[in-house]
Amino acid sequence: MRTALAFWRRGPATVTSSTLVLHRPAEINWLHIALKIALSFMLLGNLMAPFAARAQNLGTSPQFGQAVQGQQATTVEGTVLNIVNWSCNVIAPVIAVACLGIAGWHFKSGRGYMGWGVTGVALMVISGLGRMAEGFITQAQGIQ
Repeated sequence: MRTALAFWRRGPATVTSSTLVLHRPAEINWLHIALKIALSFMLLGNLMAPFAARAQNLGTSPQFGQAVQGQQATTVEGTVLNIVNWSCNVIAPVIAVACLGIAGWHFKSGRGYMGWGVTGVALMVISGLGRMAEGFITQAQGIQ
């Protein structure tokens, strides 16, 4: 006679009901609905942004097909310079301020804050070094 393993047999104490009952709240969570609508608009805006933004504003008038002054957007140099400018002047400082804000919040709450603080300061240093390199590059363009 063959017997099944212990985990295949159901014991009387391990039998649970398989019906799952979901209870709907009595009131509507308007904040949750507003947040979903706002996030939907943000997603839609991100999907539609490439169609709306076809030019970059590099001065008093928009310039089409040009990354920075003296460089074409289609060249490797113009693309790299545009990415470096954008990451060092926009992305790194914004993330650094967010990290330092979270570090302040964690300090106030009594939680670990040093990792967030070091990350924020490091991103500001990276931003400063990128801007310094950008300044060196623009000054060296006039040297023959």
